[in-house]
Amino acid sequence: MQRAELGIDGNCGFALVGVDLQSGEAEFEPFVGDLKTTEGTKEARRAISRAFARLRARLDYPISYFIGESHPDFC
Repeated sequence: MQRAELGIDGNCGFALVGVDLQSGEAEFEPFVGDLKTTEGTKEARRAISRAFARLRARLDYPISYFIGESHPDFC
C-alpha cells in the first residue's frame, strides 16, 4: 500500500505520494490563517484533510498516510 505524506507548503496543505512533486502524485489545498494561532492551525489541518481526500479519490489504488515534518501535529 502506498502512503501519502501530509503537510504544509507555504499557504497550502498538501498530500503527496512519491519521492517529490516532480515524480509523485500530489494535491494542494490553500488555506487562510496564521499557523501561530489556534484558528490558523485548524484551518491548515482542514486544508490538509481536503487535499488528502481529493488525492484518494483521484488515485485508483488504496493509500494511507503519514504526518510529514511540515504538518502542524508533527512531533
